[in-house]
Amino acid sequence: MNWYYEENGKAVGPISEEEVNHLFRAFVFTPQTRVRPEGADVWHPLGEQPALAHLCSKPPVVKRVSTPRLLTMEELRDRNELTALRILYVFAAPVYLLLIGWVVLSAVASHGFGLVALVFLFGFIWLLNRMFQYFALARIKTNALRVCETQLPEVHEAVNRCAAALKMERPEVYVVQHNIWNAFAAKLAGQRFIVLFSGAIDSVLLTGDMEQLTFVVGHEMGHHAAGHTKWTHTLASPGAWFIWIFLWYSRRRELTCDRIGLYCVGNTRSSLLALSNLTAGAQLAPKVNVEQAMNDWVALRGEFFVRYSTIYSTHPPLLWRFLHLRESSQELRID
Repeated sequence: MNWYYEENGKAVGPISEEEVNHLFRAFVFTPQTRVRPEGADVWHPLGEQPALAHLCSKPPVVKRVSTPRLLTMEELRDRNELTALRILYVFAAPVYLLLIGWVVLSAVASHGFGLVALVFLFGFIWLLNRMFQYFALARIKTNALRVCETQLPEVHEAVNRCAAALKMERPEVYVVQHNIWNAFAAKLAGQRFIVLFSGAIDSVLLTGDMEQLTFVVGHEMGHHAAGHTKWTHTLASPGAWFIWIFLWYSRRRELTCDRIGLYCVGNTRSSLLALSNLTAGAQLAPKVNVEQAMNDWVALRGEFFVRYSTIYSTHPPLLWRFLHLRESSQELRID
């Protein structure tokens, strides 16, 4: 049986049932796509057509785009990230030395009682922090949807795909209602997790291009894979008093995660489309002239206020991310 489908109010087709199946599995069609069999005049959602309803019984499978070759984390990491981290450790060292000196002097001056008091004080602070983490994690768990095989399976498949590419255990992933294009990765109470905001998910689903979703998930999983949520990286936090180094390190972490997202997708075009979606929205993303965006960054990056704005940012400017992603695709040999 051949079918017509409705696009922008017009009938398109006919196409075979096999083509309908392919377009549904590729996320071009959804259960709400209006279709009708050849020879009929009445439109119905695809999911309500008896001959096609079976397509909706199983979630579509995200097509795996294989990467050209296996890459190590050393290859995926931005070349300046570890340099920034080491310098941050250097600036953290005086803070630790002052703290140790204060503890020793307090212990000597109070004949040991000050040391006991400090141990109790730091223990109490640690306990409060741990309790805060448990409460924060509880709020996320009870106010967001946990992604699994039976809950948002498309997102679940993207998570599994990234975990397989990075050879890591999948963290818990949650989707929360928040109408901004964002997501974050964190570790609370010893548990690694990712929170995806519905604004980003909705924007991706509007395009029907699940490769963009894989880039978003891969970027956030990159924080865990690259060790950004490990205690060893947290030890450098006191160096944040020298704010410019801390922000430099933060921007380099984000560039590392863009490279990891690119690797998980294995496709430069879809990765750039995800950045276009973030920059201009789902409807305009396919129309974005990426080359022009990169040329604009090259022209603007030397301006005083652009440089000033950049060095005080936790994230690299979006136009810079376009150029960096294109350069990374060439370096990593990803088409």
